[in-house]
Formats: sequence, structure tokens, C-alpha cells
Amino acid sequence: MSEQQYYENQAFWSEARYQVEREQRRFAACAGLLPPEAATLLDVGAGNGAFLRYLEDQDSPLQLLGLERARTAIEMKVCRADIRAGSADELPFGDRSFDVVAALEVIEHLPFGVYERALRELERVAARYILISVPYRENRQPVICPYCGCAFNPYYHMRRFDDDMLSRLFQQFQPVNRVAVPVPEYVIMPLVRRLRLLLRGNPYPASAICPQCGYARSQDEPQPPAQSRNPPGLARFIPLYERPNWMVVLYRRSQ
Repeated sequence: MSEQQYYENQAFWSEARYQVEREQRRFAACAGLLPPEAATLLDVGAGNGAFLRYLEDQDSPLQLLGLERARTAIEMKVCRADIRAGSADELPFGDRSFDVVAALEVIEHLPFGVYERALRELERVAARYILISVPYRENRQPVICPYCGCAFNPYYHMRRFDDDMLSRLFQQFQPVNRVAVPVPEYVIMPLVRRLRLLLRGNPYPASAICPQCGYARSQDEPQPPAQSRNPPGLARFIPLYERPNWMVVLYRRSQ
């Protein structure tokens, strides 16, 4: 499946990718919502263990365990904690096995059927709390496969999360705390992105794999130019603002 192949990309799991300031902001927000009475944490979709590594570096007293489907991510793990192979929709643990079950930048990627089962599995395995982070009010833009014409989200984001959706995500858990994680951005960048999209369309990134025909750019093909997050040249004269990029939510068991 192209979706499985997508997550075996080694570039996604390099240690340097998670050392950037914006990712560290997100990790800090997630760690800041962890309840102090918790003793165990399962990180579902742990990737290479970057968040577990963050907790280890903060000398967290939590007993940590990761679960990840992508073999490449496990092979490139950066944490001391164990990361086991497994899928979010079939967690290999008993009911209420962990004080906290985390799924950080995971559930937006899950396809139909897998998503619904995964939410039930998170509820089943979590004894007291569920912690999630998702892209917040994301403006998802599809790309067009140049081979077959299929339109799809190049990052495999299957859904958009807003406050209403987050408030009713689980049946047996209720949200008790949340924090928006902002990223600094120049005020003109939303307009710049819209103009780029109008004039050039959404470029097909090197990591994209078409879910219909499996097309991916080869290393020999010209790659689309990297799109800067900020405008060049006169940037120092343009004001910055903090744009909410992720929402981190802590849920507590109510049943």
C-alpha cells in the first residue's frame, strides 16, 4: 500500500527533524499537560521516539513505552525506551493498561475504519487519561498526481480538527485541558500562500506517493522548489504574529 510505503521514508525519522524549535515547542506543550500523578505512558504512533526522548531528557519519572507501525521509524529510534511494533487500531495491551495513552500527530493520518477503531482502542487501553496533538484548523490543500490525475493530501492528513470535533472525539473521556501551540509567522504569509496556489498550484512534494496509482517522484526528476515559510528580503520590516498550528488536548476518563 502507498500509505504504508509513505511512512517508511527515512527522511521522516531523522533526529535533526525533531530538534527544530517548532517541534520542541510542541513537545513542551504535550509534556506540560501530563498529569503529575501518572506513572505509566504509552505513546501510540511513537515514530522514532522523539517525544519519548524529550521526556527522558527532562528526567520524567514516567515509565515509558512506544508503539509504532513503521519498521524504519523503529530502526531509527532515538530514545532509550522500548518501541514495539503494532498498529493503533489493534493495540496489543489489556484494558486500562496505562495511566496515560498518547497519540501525537497520529489520528489525522488514519484512514476510514482504522480511525474509528483506533479511537476505541485508545479509550480501551487508557486507564485515566488520553493525550493527543493534532494540526489545528488546518487549511488542507490537495496535490494532483501528474501520472493519473488523482487529487489527495500529500501528507496523508485525512481530516481537519476544530474545537467542536475535539470536544466530542471520545465517548468515555472528556477534555479537561488544552493548549494551542503557535508558530511565529509573518502577517503577509497567508496571502503569499494563496497567491502561490493560484499562480502555480500546489507542487507535488518529493515525499508524496499517490494512493491511487502509487506514483512518486524519482530522484532523477526535477523537484519542486522548497517553499519558504517566510518572505525573503524585506522580512525584517514585516510584523510577526503567533499562528496556532497544533492543538494539544488532555482527556480524562468519565466512565
